[in-house]
Amino acid sequence: MSDVVAEKVISTLASVKRIPADTIKLDTNLQDLGIDSLDVFTLLFELENAFKISIPDDDVRSLRTVNDVVEGIKKIIAAAPPDTSLGSATPAD
Repeated sequence: MSDVVAEKVISTLASVKRIPADTIKLDTNLQDLGIDSLDVFTLLFELENAFKISIPDDDVRSLRTVNDVVEGIKKIIAAAPPDTSLGSATPAD
């Protein structure tokens, strides 16, 4: 089973750093990718938009590897209330 969150994080990182996605692994250290402070802001903005979430600043400080980012996003998604903006699954009469 593929990991959609991991794939989206890796593709976003690849886009921000303009590097091939296949060079990024879950255990890749963010420093090894050359992530600087501007990249962090760009990456967070892109990930928040991609996943429709808000990433707290405190969580960002503990991110060291690509897997840290993936797990952090999964935790935020799991804690988020279900999206009710799409309406009910049953049609209203």
